[in-house]
Amino acid sequence: MNLSLPRAATAVAVGLTSFVAVAAAPAAAETQNWRNVSPAHSDGSVLFDVETAGGATWAVGKRNDATTRPFAPVAMRWTGTRWQAPPQPAEQGRLEDLAVGAPDQVWAVGTRYEAVGEDDWDQGRALLQRWNGRAWSAVELPFPEGASGTSLSAVDVDARGAVWVHGGYTDATGEYRPALFRGRADGSGGWTRLPADSGLAWVSQLEVGPGGVVLAIGDGISRFDGTSWTKQKLPSELDGAMFDGIERRSKDDIWAVGHMRDENLWRRPVVVRFDGRAWSIVRTPAETGQLFDIAFDGSGRPVIVGETMNPDVNPAGNYVLTLGPDGLLKRTENPTGAGFLYGAATDAAGRVWTVGGAQGAEGGISPSAYAGIRR
Repeated sequence: MNLSLPRAATAVAVGLTSFVAVAAAPAAAETQNWRNVSPAHSDGSVLFDVETAGGATWAVGKRNDATTRPFAPVAMRWTGTRWQAPPQPAEQGRLEDLAVGAPDQVWAVGTRYEAVGEDDWDQGRALLQRWNGRAWSAVELPFPEGASGTSLSAVDVDARGAVWVHGGYTDATGEYRPALFRGRADGSGGWTRLPADSGLAWVSQLEVGPGGVVLAIGDGISRFDGTSWTKQKLPSELDGAMFDGIERRSKDDIWAVGHMRDENLWRRPVVVRFDGRAWSIVRTPAETGQLFDIAFDGSGRPVIVGETMNPDVNPAGNYVLTLGPDGLLKRTENPTGAGFLYGAATDAAGRVWTVGGAQGAEGGISPSAYAGIRR
């Protein structure tokens, strides 16, 4: 999940005019159903993504305090009772997206920095790293010869044991080029560079399904069939929508979440759903909110997380949408201690995990990392 947009806020209500209703469901859970499991001693840290598979749960982000210049990458593993933070292959940088294929097949992408002077740092370059069950190590990708300004924004591991990585680079002529790589999730290499012209200006997340069909989201949604990309047709009301989270329930049930810029609301939450034929709008509350990720609980109900910069909506800053008694998405949950929320995932027990920053942000900066479990 790539956080690339500035944050500020105002608030007045407007809404989307066309939508698809969600089937009726029981009332959403109360706040006390969230358990705060935030990592200890995480001052200056924020977590951008959480993923869980095969009994392994990881979260990634960055730390910014007096010991880091400008900031340090963070990757934490849940032991069942607390978070552990193994040593990182890069001293300076940040991790933004994460994929867990198995306990010994964990991948993370982000940016690493190096000093170019006493108080200066380079512009950063792509950081891909893998956990083999014992330690993290950096992995080099086969960018074209002469590539500079390399970057990575998204990673996913598919059911066939392949890892997919999306990023970009500047070529020898000075043009920016997108890049898509596929390799073996067990770390044995075999990297292939695939067509990456998705029609999107930027990509925040990949979702790889059966047969290697890839969905990329960012300033739109695009589909890769193994040969070429097709930008998806969205409702006209969503012109300009930006997406940060996607979840595939089946080939005929895919959800994506994000936001629209709004003159009155600053950011208006957006949810869309694919039914096998077309993408439709799922109605959201007409209030200031920016959505970053989506997961489904053990009963198959969506839990969508994000942030609001409007204290009248939620002074804590977190923004959580679940289904109300009428089957529509509503903001009825406020996890204790949570501020801005950026990542969500569901474990084998049907529990939803979320991560981000703790309550009490000043100037958009969270005081420490937050993690919670929806029981």
